[in-house]
Amino acid sequence: MYDLIDRPVAQLPAFEARLLAGMRRWVHALTFAGASPAPTPEAGSFDDAMRSLDRGSTDTLVFQRPCHSTVEETEAVVLGLWRLVRADRLAAAHAAAAALVGPAEVRPMISAMVRAVAAHRD
Repeated sequence: MYDLIDRPVAQLPAFEARLLAGMRRWVHALTFAGASPAPTPEAGSFDDAMRSLDRGSTDTLVFQRPCHSTVEETEAVVLGLWRLVRADRLAAAHAAAAALVGPAEVRPMISAMVRAVAAHRD
């Protein structure tokens, strides 16, 4: 995670760059339009994970505008969580998620992330 803080977005691996762009668009739409983007079939699990993060966040989480050129701290933490899920380090992912969301949202969030990663691998 620490290797991501202040890193230029242009230097992110493709998967993480897509995730960051998606997270920023999702949060931007929620913030400015009052509603998250309508889920699409290919983004349904990602949307579920973001909804769990939104519903259960235990602190104010800050995401930058889609055009921002570097990764901010909150974004790095969430990308680090996605890395854990991608590496199949689910116990560590559950522990990391527990620092971001309340207990009721940890399992749904990680489950949605697992589904999103699995769909991306297919």
